[in-house]
Amino acid sequence: MELIFRRGLMAIPTLLLLSLVVFLLLELVPGDVTTTALDITASTEQADHLRAELGLERPVMVRYIDYIGSLLQGNMGVSAKSGQPVIREIGIRMPYTILLVGAAIVLGTIIGVTLGAVAAFQQGKAADWMVTVLVSVTTALPIFWLALLLVQFFALRLRILPVFGADSWQHLILPAACTALTLVPGIARLTRASLLENIHSNHILFAHTKGLRPRRVIWRHITPLAAISVVTYIGLQTVRLISSAAVMEVLFNWPGLGGLAVRAAFDRDATMLLGTTLVIAALTFAILFLLDAIVLYLDPRISRKAI
Repeated sequence: MELIFRRGLMAIPTLLLLSLVVFLLLELVPGDVTTTALDITASTEQADHLRAELGLERPVMVRYIDYIGSLLQGNMGVSAKSGQPVIREIGIRMPYTILLVGAAIVLGTIIGVTLGAVAAFQQGKAADWMVTVLVSVTTALPIFWLALLLVQFFALRLRILPVFGADSWQHLILPAACTALTLVPGIARLTRASLLENIHSNHILFAHTKGLRPRRVIWRHITPLAAISVVTYIGLQTVRLISSAAVMEVLFNWPGLGGLAVRAAFDRDATMLLGTTLVIAALTFAILFLLDAIVLYLDPRISRKAI
């Protein structure tokens, strides 16, 4: 638990640094929210009045310090584009992102572990060769192009799955499957390598010599050791998984944080973009903490080594 506590302390300065970087980058972008919030026929006086109302005339660091002060009080500000509290819009969309990412992790892990286990226990046979080819092809295909192929086949040709929105559980299948496919190749390769390494290790051979049943050796000795590498890999891929989920949210019009961040970027809505960026980063840390806890449960020796 001390290791997880240390990771939690590291998250605080990381989020602060991220907020500062995003805040300063937004200042370098030409124009501001007034270019999208006002009509094209708006006068210069109206634009100046809106800038003064939003506090955009103040120095950059003064506005950043005020933002951090409000953030520490639980106030993420108000969207300059919609006029709605940022925390309210994020609260509406965050469950959809958590659902999509969670479903992708579960689905990607099930598929990847299954393929890796089949390849490991059928080493050198046709099944091993087929899994290797399938994983290589999946790795080579761009995920955006693969998503379009799945939409073309399942939604437009077979008409068995919806494409856009989040009105039912069927709407989750395509974006979750596409996001999960970014995890499958790495998990399958790592599962195969971990299983093969542990199958031929000395303590597994010793377990066989004791007369333990093969099924018991697999579930009680081999699987937990192989799972550590898989869970660690998923943790390392979490950031990429969140970004992949954001792409799928935009492509499938899934009402998550990724689509909200993209809309805020186009609208030059700094408050909304900052809020979504920080929440996505915090969500990434939360997933990493969860995976750390799972790894510590599978192998408590890691916490002693870290200390």
